[in-house]
Amino acid sequence: MRKRVAPLVIACALLGPLAPAVAFAQPATSTQELGSYVVQPGDTLWGIAAHFLKNPWEWQKIWRANPQIRNPNLIYPGDRIVLYRMPNGEPAAEVIPLQPKLQVTAIPSYHTGIIMPFLHSPAIIASKKDYEKLPYLAAALHERPAYTAGDKLFVSGIGKATVGTRYSIVRMGAVLHRLADPKPLGYSMVNLGTAELRRTGSEAEIRIVSARREIDLGDRLVPITSSPTPHYFPSAPKKAVAAQIVAKMNNAAELTVGQVVVLDQGANAELEPGNVLEIAESARMGKNAVTGKDFPLPPEKIGNLMIFRVFPEVSYAVITSAKRGIPLGANIYYPTSGPAKLRKEAQLTP
Repeated sequence: MRKRVAPLVIACALLGPLAPAVAFAQPATSTQELGSYVVQPGDTLWGIAAHFLKNPWEWQKIWRANPQIRNPNLIYPGDRIVLYRMPNGEPAAEVIPLQPKLQVTAIPSYHTGIIMPFLHSPAIIASKKDYEKLPYLAAALHERPAYTAGDKLFVSGIGKATVGTRYSIVRMGAVLHRLADPKPLGYSMVNLGTAELRRTGSEAEIRIVSARREIDLGDRLVPITSSPTPHYFPSAPKKAVAAQIVAKMNNAAELTVGQVVVLDQGANAELEPGNVLEIAESARMGKNAVTGKDFPLPPEKIGNLMIFRVFPEVSYAVITSAKRGIPLGANIYYPTSGPAKLRKEAQLTP
């Protein structure tokens, strides 16, 4: 049951593209509707937030004002989101569920197809010793340079697993470390494909179910745990964060929207799935046009990203916006340059 008809009182500074032409200088004498939006199939919570707010990650602040809403993540196609002004001049909003109710699925927070390969794979391992303890592909009846879906291989170290158990086939990837500190934060795990255990015992055998990359003897196995696809809620971090992009999941020279990256901060910095941060170009030195001397230029915001998986020292994130190509090593901040600038940027567009 969706019991969600509740006014959402929000601060004027949060209003974005929907209300630029609305003047709030004079209080209204009655409730005045400013605009509305009907949720469409294919919409995402991120897109809805961007429709109403200048900064989508401020969306969470709206829902906090509504204790009646038990699960603010659940918005459905056909629901109508209404923005209006109350008699006291304060802006407000409400979500009106579609009636009669239809058997439809709630819209996702983000297009999870982009990040799906990284949701349930091992992703990170703490050390090379831990990697070496994993079960591995040991032998094949007919050795080949690489193996693919349908091939059967013998495995070692599988233990007392039951027939039918599914595994991710993985290989150790790049060492993850802060750019200014070579001490490892962990090692990325390359997800090569999936396999299913067909026989146990001394001649344990697996069959490769799917292959995303070439698979070879010596590659490791990690059991797949079934869990529902998470529903991310765009939000601001609990405290100020400074991080860097330390790894990317492809060979592109520059990164753009929809690509997955690894940050050098995680749960130890109080980051959570759904947190949105800004990507900033590093401060650089220009030239004073009159004196010819060096002139320090401030960092420039070039995009945003949303965290979707968090480990103690690192996080996986997806780039949600980009003004131009984003390089490995780009700086990640929240806030970008202090409260004064944030307050200025949050003002309603005239």
